Amino acid sequence: MQLSQLQHHAYPTRDGAPSHTSAIVQTPDGFLWFASQNGLYRFDGVHFDKSVTRLLPSTNIFSLYAEPNGDLWMGYTFGGISVLHDGKLSNIPASDLPGGSVIGFVRTADGTLWIATTRGVARQKNDHWETIGPSQGYPGQHPRWFGKVNGDIYLFDSKTAYVLDQQNHQFHIVDLSQAMHDLIGLPPGIALNKDNNPYWASLRDPSGALWFTHEDKEGITRVRWNDGSGSPSSEEHFDQRDGLTGQYGLVYFMDRESNVWVGTEDGVDRFTIGKFTPFHFPGSMSNLTIAADAKGGVWVGSLREYGLHIEGDIKADQNPTRIAGFALGADCSMVSRRGVVWMPGRNDLETYDGSHIAHIPPPPGTVADEHGEQVLQGCQGIAEDAAGDVWVSIVKVGVFKLSKGSWTLDGGLKALPEGPAIRVLSDESGRIWLTYPGSRIAVVDHDHVTLYDIRNGLNVGNVLSLYVRGTHAWATGDNGVAYLSPSGAFTSLVGKNDNTFRDMSGVVETRTGELWLNGPDGVYRIGADEIAKWLKQPGYRPSYELFTQADGINGVAIPIRPGPTMTESTDGRIWVVTKQNLSWIDPSHIRRNTIAPDVTISTLTAAKSTWPAQSVPSMPPTTHGIHIAYTAPAMSMPERVHFRYRLKGVDSDWQDDGGRREVFYANMQPGNYRFEVSALNEDGVASPQPATLNFTIMPAFYQTLWFKVLVACVVVLALSLIYLLRLRFLERRYHLLMEERLSERERIARDLHDTLLQGMQGMLLQVETLSNSRELSDAQRLRVTQIEEKMRGVLIEGRDAISALRQAESGHAGLMAKLEAIGNDAAMHSNTHFSIRVEGESRPLRPEVCEETIAIVRESVINAFKHAEAEWVLVSIYYTSDAFIANVTDNGIGISEQKIQEQQQDGHWGVAGMRERAAKLGGQLVIRSASPRGTTVELSLSRHAAYAVQPSIKRRWFQRWMLGG
Repeated sequence: MQLSQLQHHAYPTRDGAPSHTSAIVQTPDGFLWFASQNGLYRFDGVHFDKSVTRLLPSTNIFSLYAEPNGDLWMGYTFGGISVLHDGKLSNIPASDLPGGSVIGFVRTADGTLWIATTRGVARQKNDHWETIGPSQGYPGQHPRWFGKVNGDIYLFDSKTAYVLDQQNHQFHIVDLSQAMHDLIGLPPGIALNKDNNPYWASLRDPSGALWFTHEDKEGITRVRWNDGSGSPSSEEHFDQRDGLTGQYGLVYFMDRESNVWVGTEDGVDRFTIGKFTPFHFPGSMSNLTIAADAKGGVWVGSLREYGLHIEGDIKADQNPTRIAGFALGADCSMVSRRGVVWMPGRNDLETYDGSHIAHIPPPPGTVADEHGEQVLQGCQGIAEDAAGDVWVSIVKVGVFKLSKGSWTLDGGLKALPEGPAIRVLSDESGRIWLTYPGSRIAVVDHDHVTLYDIRNGLNVGNVLSLYVRGTHAWATGDNGVAYLSPSGAFTSLVGKNDNTFRDMSGVVETRTGELWLNGPDGVYRIGADEIAKWLKQPGYRPSYELFTQADGINGVAIPIRPGPTMTESTDGRIWVVTKQNLSWIDPSHIRRNTIAPDVTISTLTAAKSTWPAQSVPSMPPTTHGIHIAYTAPAMSMPERVHFRYRLKGVDSDWQDDGGRREVFYANMQPGNYRFEVSALNEDGVASPQPATLNFTIMPAFYQTLWFKVLVACVVVLALSLIYLLRLRFLERRYHLLMEERLSERERIARDLHDTLLQGMQGMLLQVETLSNSRELSDAQRLRVTQIEEKMRGVLIEGRDAISALRQAESGHAGLMAKLEAIGNDAAMHSNTHFSIRVEGESRPLRPEVCEETIAIVRESVINAFKHAEAEWVLVSIYYTSDAFIANVTDNGIGISEQKIQEQQQDGHWGVAGMRERAAKLGGQLVIRSASPRGTTVELSLSRHAAYAVQPSIKRRWFQRWMLGG
């Protein structure tokens, strides 16, 4: 590959690059380091970082040496050395070393580090440096170069060359001429002479070419030898007129990605092998048209040059074959099935069969006068059909068919659209494909014409390019790309990120199924597996690869004429045409960068302070925003390196930074964080592992756990206080209501006692007097006696009711006393035995529960004594943790539900009243037969409905403490 075929990128000093570079090395992490008179520069492919310079004892650096462990040694122009290890610098003063500039470092196989200065040689021994003298075979002259050549350690002074025996640490004199030959990198058999004796700066690249700086020539020189002769087969020069940053190349270096770097007095230059290989023409070319032949070569026509032929196996330094007198100014081309090349000339069509040129008169009406000369109008395309007839499209006129020496407009086919076609193509079977503006394609198969347009799904606008391989046909245009399926319908291709591939002027489908497109953005490659998946799933968005000028495609494709701008040669290479350049790529051997980028986190910035990633302290409280800078050394195409990052606890998934090499986070909260970042190079090779950065943001006092707990306690305490105040208010209100209720009950009881009971008592006395009267007959006396007993019972019930109205005790003792009084009153005039039983630990009842329970038990006991004819009546009270139960049981004659209903119909509502009272309390009243005889009346209430809630000891203490009693 020639020097002109490499991609050149200049980094002038105005972009931060060093000037007067004296040494270039690359450390294992991928960074390039440049030594200069102005300090030490670290380069990641994008930015030159000079921050390390402030740590150095001197800014004037002469030499560099990178160790496999990442250590970087530097030697100073005025003596002394330093080593940079994990960001920390250690210095060895000039007084410990031979005087003069440090020109080189070498580490021998046994691990000993050697240095050479302009005044001597020294080696590191334990913790000091030992100067080398005659006892080690070196007389102590003035060294000029020291380093390794093909694994051996060489030392050069002005007149002698030495090689170091690494076993016994002895220098031996060797042939100076041969040593210089090896140092420069000349091929075997090439003698050292004045023509190839360069200055000390030189480099031998993997192709065998030698890069060097002539003492008497500006710029850089690159020579190659293809045989054993002393004269190089090619010698190329590159200087400031070509874009070199300086007048001379001062130092050369090749990085691990095979890029060549040249340091000059005014900047740095990079030379890279692109994925595409630009073809080097001997002269200036413009408006190229290309056509592939059957032997892997291509024919090239251009605006101001005769036709050129590029052989399939042409060497990089060979020029194409120029066919003088053939196809001057050609703007379309084809190679027929017989190998004849067709191109238009100035005023006719011309053919070349390999030995002679033939001139074909142009179609009628296609020649126009230009400044007194008859010139053929522009050619849009030319192709040969299955019969050997030639079809050509002439701009502004139309499509013509040449058959048996005669031209016919549109081939005599009226079905063809009017006007010129944009492209003319012949497929493998000899059919002619013609593309037109407005999404139209015509296919001519002998005399049959098939038309495709928007009704067939073709919606690409002006059809700029077409490619047919077997049953696959692809059309490109202003609005996108479409595929013709075997069913006869077109389907538009939409790629990843909704890319419609607009304005593609060239298209090729390779034998392996890849799809290549050429357009204003560059060249797209869509893999065969992606195309196959899209053909099965038309809604699928295939991914793609984009090649640009940085890949070796110099210039931008011309959309209309000449065209098409892409073709495939028979050896499988893809050829791409721009206005002035031609380049090719072999799809089966695309150059790939297999070097995985190593990500480095540089700094973290927060609160206007910046820390290196190796020593990030805990972030101060109230840190809300952070900035993290990171990079990954990539020298070939740093602009295509993509980074993915995530901050655990903040980002739910990996984020793409778009190549910014920095990230900002806002609204950060206190806590421990872990930042991770990885990179992918231009070919998708990912970092072996992400770079990580752990850091902590300290909380302010109000963000600490103890403060939050304290606030929570205060809130709980405040809520508790509010609750207790509310509870106390409700208790006071309840007590007032109960006092008012009890006062009203007592008033009613007094009124009943003073009116109704006193009246009844008086009536009872009168009835008693009447019953003792002798004037009554026995029947009348019996009747009066019965009335007396009835009135006495009513009087007793009235007294009981008045007692109930006055009842205010809801405690167990009051309840038991009242129930016992009820039973004793009932048993006073009866032979039935009454008893009370209590089970469980007594608990205070709600006042209304106590009241209604007494009423229900009273009704049940009186009914049992009056109607049950029982021997005994038992009242049972059950206190349980879940319920309160009051049970009245007798062993009398019993009662059925039917009997209860009949009594209600007769106006007896005692049982109904009991049920209503139970429902009012939210409980249940059950009346059932007892075993073996008798009746059981049972009232059951849940604990929430029955029991009064009493504050615990702690709660009462808390209330007294909070409320002052």
